[in-house]
Amino acid sequence: MSLVSPPPRSFDGQKFARRNLLRRGMVRNPDIANFAFGLFIGFGVCLPLLGGGRLFLLDWGVGPHSGIVTSGSLGLNGGLTSGAIATAVTALFNSVLGGAVTWLPILLFFPLAMVGAGRLAGGTHWVRISAGVLYAVNPFVFTRIYVGHLALLLGYALLPFATKAVIKAASSSLHRWPIAALWWAGLTALSPHYAWIFGVVVLGVALLPLYTKRLSLLRTTGWFATSVGLFALMSSYIFLPHTVTNLGTQVGQVSLDLYSTTGDAHLGLFANVLSLYGFWRLGPGPVLPKDIIGGWPLLMVALLIVVGVGVGTLLHRSVDKINPPSEASPQEDAERDVAGPGFREREVAVIKASYFDVGSRYFVLLFLFLGVFGYFLALGDQGPTGSLFLWAYDHVPFFSLMREPEKFLMLLALAYAVFFGWGVEYISKLNLFTSKSGNFLAAALVGVALPLGYSANIFNGLDGQIAPSSVPASYQQADSLMGTGPGNVLYLPWHLYMSYPFTNNRVVANIGSGEFRRNVIAGDNVQAGGVQSQSTSPRSAYLEQLFNYGPTTKEFGALVAPLGVQYVVLSKTVDWTGYLWLGDQNDLKLILDTQSLEVWRNVDYVGVGWRAPTLTHVTGVKSLLSLAQDKELAGRTVVESSGNAATSGANSSPSKSEGVKYKLGPASVRELSPVAYQIDSGAAGWVSVDAPYQRGWSFKGRPARESAEGTLVVKVGSGEGVLEFTPWQQVRLGYLVSGATFLLSLVLVVTGTRLMRRKGLKRVKPDGDLGPGY
Repeated sequence: MSLVSPPPRSFDGQKFARRNLLRRGMVRNPDIANFAFGLFIGFGVCLPLLGGGRLFLLDWGVGPHSGIVTSGSLGLNGGLTSGAIATAVTALFNSVLGGAVTWLPILLFFPLAMVGAGRLAGGTHWVRISAGVLYAVNPFVFTRIYVGHLALLLGYALLPFATKAVIKAASSSLHRWPIAALWWAGLTALSPHYAWIFGVVVLGVALLPLYTKRLSLLRTTGWFATSVGLFALMSSYIFLPHTVTNLGTQVGQVSLDLYSTTGDAHLGLFANVLSLYGFWRLGPGPVLPKDIIGGWPLLMVALLIVVGVGVGTLLHRSVDKINPPSEASPQEDAERDVAGPGFREREVAVIKASYFDVGSRYFVLLFLFLGVFGYFLALGDQGPTGSLFLWAYDHVPFFSLMREPEKFLMLLALAYAVFFGWGVEYISKLNLFTSKSGNFLAAALVGVALPLGYSANIFNGLDGQIAPSSVPASYQQADSLMGTGPGNVLYLPWHLYMSYPFTNNRVVANIGSGEFRRNVIAGDNVQAGGVQSQSTSPRSAYLEQLFNYGPTTKEFGALVAPLGVQYVVLSKTVDWTGYLWLGDQNDLKLILDTQSLEVWRNVDYVGVGWRAPTLTHVTGVKSLLSLAQDKELAGRTVVESSGNAATSGANSSPSKSEGVKYKLGPASVRELSPVAYQIDSGAAGWVSVDAPYQRGWSFKGRPARESAEGTLVVKVGSGEGVLEFTPWQQVRLGYLVSGATFLLSLVLVVTGTRLMRRKGLKRVKPDGDLGPGY
């Protein structure tokens, strides 16, 4: 063994500085800690979901055949195109990731929400981690995971990022003004409710500077008008279709009553909303955190106390309280020399800026504004502001989409998170214990354990309440048997929500539309709160009446043939035995019978449409049943309800002599696309097409009419033509305007920022020298 010491190595200043900068960055960068802890929480919640199968939830069902382009994205769902972008993105990831796409949004939500809330709250690690934990783990998030509002939750996770960006953009140079509209439109693409939820944030950012005299009236008005105008243009694809077609669902007081915020059985409405509860659907499920935590109101009070401490801390905080930099060590001097002149000064300026941001009166008032507004808006038409909410619901365009007002609660959660983080920061510096470990433990208990305990059963798949499901192989077998083609699949039982044996009898969204390659007609009846259905679809209304007459008819295939139904799939779940009469129909042939489902082929299906020289009028479903029994349907007759009759010489009741004695082949009508049908030349008369009726369909300038089955009827001559869904022109224009405005705004922000950086310019200061924070 040599006793000679190795020669001393020369000091490598650059290497030391890089290593020290990395170490300091890992310690000082709170995003790393928040992201890691958020990912840890996410895995704790999603651990049971990481295996095989797909996650089906109450409003979340992504099957293997979910389409990128859907009827909704084309405006065929009553012009409701708001979810088109989120649906397309989900379908794209579904084609790549498969079943993982059904639970991955939940996993990603937690690190995103924690990092976003931490950045918005600012300050030390304790501020950011505490704010992130409360924002990501609370009863509002718990409930939305259970019901499957995953796109809404992703928007909720991005809301802090958007809020911080808007705060900065309002006092920035003109080229950064579109940032608010970019975030606003992006969140609205995830869920249309952000049009109003984030609108409150934009309103607060615009109003409060006027109160605090931080910005001039002219500047604030210009920024607000720019934000609203650009957002309106970016959302043209949502707004334009509503001008030319009818909604596919009912709005009004019935909807408001059904989706109203609920109160606690013991504490009532106001305390329940203050506790971040109040989701409208009371059952079946879930078991909420407050259902299993004895004395949960005490935890709520503890959280509110910390929130109040945080408000007081921020109100009394000032930039002068920032300690000046201490004497630098030799190692820090070496690091500063490598980093270049002014390194230490720039570092101190950044620290002061961040402290100024969260310590300003504007910052505190903004989040008080958001919390108070979020609370009262979440009450909906109840409480002291209920009449104002009801007025807006009845008179303000598009505000009716907030028929479930509890979604506004995310603004209160955002305010809670910011103030809670600063409350924990204050507690961490009280030095309640003589040792650092004791103070650390106290802050950890308040800042982490308290919010996690308040929603304790969120882990392990909401305490086993959600789990992935493996759809029986018979569904794939049925899909292979039916193949592809223009014929529709009628999926029964007729429910929008129902339980399945493979979901452990947990109620989920109807899975039919995502399991087969053919177009699926499935239940759209909400069946909740005493409301059977809110659908305005005449096709759905016709089917629901038809099911009531099912046991008394033998020609069900002929009765659904005008809807383009080529196959009927009966899933053996819930009340499926109520559809056993399908086996007694003369025109349905059983082609598959398994333990999970049955598949019937409609022998009366002839194609997407047929032609008849005259129009037969009926008074209701009973008249159609009579025609079916007399063999006057099944591709031989075009029928219309008497309420829509406008043909001269037409009888008000069905007549056998009016039925057509021949039928043309299925090539008489061909589907060019979901929004256009080619009608070939033939005898003059009437053509029925299996597309569901809604306002906007026309043939050669003449509007289509509603058939007795809820489909399209048009009068034709001997020549050919195209039956078009004219609102598609508005939808297409909306996509073009929205996309162009979004891209141009993005280019303006990016190029303007780069240009100013090249010229060495900084953001303009607000009116009145308030320092570098904004």
